[in-house]
Amino acid sequence: MSRASGERSPLSSPSESDQSPAAESAAPQQTSGGSSGQGRSEAEINGWNIDYFEGFDSSLEELGWEHYGWGKPEVGHGAMGVMSDENTFVRNGELIVRTEYKGGKWHAGGTGTEKVFSASRGRWEVRAKFPKAKGIGYVFLLWPKNQSWPPEIDFAEGRVNGPEIMGTYHWDSDDKQDHKFVDHEDMTGWHTYGVIVEQDHIIFTIDGKEWGRIDQPNVTDTQMWFGVQTGAMDPNGKESHTETVDGGVPGDLTPQVSDIQIDYVAHYTRS
Repeated sequence: MSRASGERSPLSSPSESDQSPAAESAAPQQTSGGSSGQGRSEAEINGWNIDYFEGFDSSLEELGWEHYGWGKPEVGHGAMGVMSDENTFVRNGELIVRTEYKGGKWHAGGTGTEKVFSASRGRWEVRAKFPKAKGIGYVFLLWPKNQSWPPEIDFAEGRVNGPEIMGTYHWDSDDKQDHKFVDHEDMTGWHTYGVIVEQDHIIFTIDGKEWGRIDQPNVTDTQMWFGVQTGAMDPNGKESHTETVDGGVPGDLTPQVSDIQIDYVAHYTRS
């Protein structure tokens, strides 16, 4: 479960980042724990300028973000059920991305910035918290504006319970891939999940601190936008070797409704 789904025709205000190397010591954000409702000023990072910030104070329609799932297509990628446009919405200043079992079927959520913002390289940060729910998958990804895949950068992917988080870079027409992994025990607290994309490396971060790096010459400079998706992982599907939903239906460890909460999404260029 890693690729954005549905038809795409992005409209954006792109930006090009500086090509200087990413410093590991670049002012980590102190955003773990606590409550939601952080604003643009709390998202500032020394050495970086915010050129896109969304704190979800209006509906997705007003913000220009999409609801994935019009027509309820199948989720795919080893997940059960369908994508539903009803499963992404704004509530109390947070973006909610819901996975829900109803009508005898799993419904997944997804949304992204494709119609409002994309960028070439730079830094992305997403402040989020996850529910407790066995077998519910998620991905925070960057997807090419021109729809010519690859490239793709998945900067946080796994199951909402964690603890393992995977970061992946897909490139070249034969889908070359490099993967990094980290264990993060506090998925239910507020944390920022980020990525720095520059000319010769990709750095994955949690709360501003590097946890993985992919060194590659000529990292893509394709304009890319941010997307988030969920899915209830099928115990009989192609991802059955990973954590899945017990029996394929809600149970003691997988509630009927599981909500990912996102406080803000931001993009930065170097100062």
